[in-house]
Amino acid sequence: MFKSNTLLKPTIRYFSSSLRTMSIEYNVIIFDKPNTDRTEIRPQHFKGIAPTVNSGIVKSAGAIYHDDAKTKFAGSTFHLVADSREDVIAFLKKDVYYSTGIWDIENVIINPVGIVVRLPKKLDGVEDEFYKL
Repeated sequence: MFKSNTLLKPTIRYFSSSLRTMSIEYNVIIFDKPNTDRTEIRPQHFKGIAPTVNSGIVKSAGAIYHDDAKTKFAGSTFHLVADSREDVIAFLKKDVYYSTGIWDIENVIINPVGIVVRLPKKLDGVEDEFYKL
């Protein structure tokens, strides 16, 4: 039988050292601005994905499209861990799609999410430990 002083405390991960609230996983949808083309910048954007997964910030990420054939980019979607919506915006502003004017950050959709199941899809550069369920 456990005594009250022997209970295990939950582990809390922090997105930034300035805030001391429990991190939340957010679903983020950010559309590309009209008449922009991300194709030339895409390789540079891709280089930044693996480090954010390996650090525990990004849980999933991918493009969204205008068409079922996936020929015309509409924007991006993420599941990421942060302390607040403001931290999500700060994260997005570090991406090359933001700095080059591709993403429409004024209309970003950010909602807390509770994931029931997550199946892996491997990406080069992401450490194997992050594929363990």
